[in-house]
Amino acid sequence: MALQLSPRNQARITELLEHGDYPDADTVVEQALDLLSERQRFFELKALIAAGVEEVAQGKIVEFTPERREALWQAAITQAEQGSDARS
Repeated sequence: MALQLSPRNQARITELLEHGDYPDADTVVEQALDLLSERQRFFELKALIAAGVEEVAQGKIVEFTPERREALWQAAITQAEQGSDARS
């Protein structure tokens, strides 16, 4: 795939190459795309955190205390003893 870059972007890539930061233009583009992917993942995580905060605010979250962990563990043991799958 051939890319047509604006003179501004060509100059930016040339500058990076001249400083020795990257061995070639392909590496510059590859790292830029990697950063875009990381940025997208950041926004996805930020949205998930916001959703979690909203669920907490609405009281939809059960606090995971040692007592809660023990209750879940005992329920799983009981289900296993009865021959059922603990995941169901």
